[in-house]
Amino acid sequence: MDDQTMQGMGEESPTNLIINYLPQTLTDEEYRSMFLSIGPIKSAKIIRDKATGYSYGFGFVDYQHGADADRAIQTLNGLQLQNKRIKVAKARMGGENIKGANLYVRNLPVAWTEEELNKLFEPYGKIIQSRVLVDLQTGVSKRVGFVLYNTRPEADAAIRSLSGTTPEGCTEPILIKFADDNSKKMKPPNVQYVPTPMFPGHGPGPMRNQGNRFRYNPMSGNQYMQNSGLNVNQGGYAIFCYNIGQNATERTLWQLFSPFGTVQKVNVIMEPGKGICKGYGFVTMTNFQEAQNAINHLHGFYFQGRPLQVSFKT
Repeated sequence: MDDQTMQGMGEESPTNLIINYLPQTLTDEEYRSMFLSIGPIKSAKIIRDKATGYSYGFGFVDYQHGADADRAIQTLNGLQLQNKRIKVAKARMGGENIKGANLYVRNLPVAWTEEELNKLFEPYGKIIQSRVLVDLQTGVSKRVGFVLYNTRPEADAAIRSLSGTTPEGCTEPILIKFADDNSKKMKPPNVQYVPTPMFPGHGPGPMRNQGNRFRYNPMSGNQYMQNSGLNVNQGGYAIFCYNIGQNATERTLWQLFSPFGTVQKVNVIMEPGKGICKGYGFVTMTNFQEAQNAINHLHGFYFQGRPLQVSFKT
């Protein structure tokens, strides 16, 4: 491994982020909107197979300002997004080159997990992400995995050294190729995401006054018509969320609303100069049905001992 490669592995970009464990069903538009809500970006890209459009489960976001990149890590790292918990971190210089460093591995032992897979491939370079595919119904390994290296030369070295060999613990030779070479055999999974309750054992509270088209607005102290017109912001639907508490942050709203659909933007209203929340904020969601579903589940739900008041912003 040359000095230039080693240097690239060690340096982090102040504005460029790598995002791992993305749901395969996440669209490019949803992905871009999620990170654009933090601040202006130069680019946002999910790494996909060129022939099929299949997402490899990771992508990059390059912000215009390093402070926004740092805030994106603080706000979105570890966020539960559909069926995945995403990982957001600084990308290494030249990190976009890893899109050609994703390996497809066959004939793995049934008992192997990512731990055994990593032990086999770690000697050849820095592993960004690895996974062993399992059957969703049975949990049994499909004996297939992916290993994503930091650079293409590292992936080349692993193929040259390991493909066709029978490592310790294996009963037959393992076969390795670049994931792009296997694209014709890979199809995007047919998955329909159905949001599930986030709070086991508690179940979100019922929506109040279903039969009444008027609802109390704690901001004005007046009633307003629920159907008087939705506040649509940049193709999304704005939601008002009250009673979230003084300690609430943008991450609080992301965690509350993201299980129900794509969140474009969150905004927590703070007391000027005090650094504490006024107790309410706003969320913009892309899809009307998802926004309505979030309201139905979260309105009246007791969050940290307080009943939330959630409605469309009008």
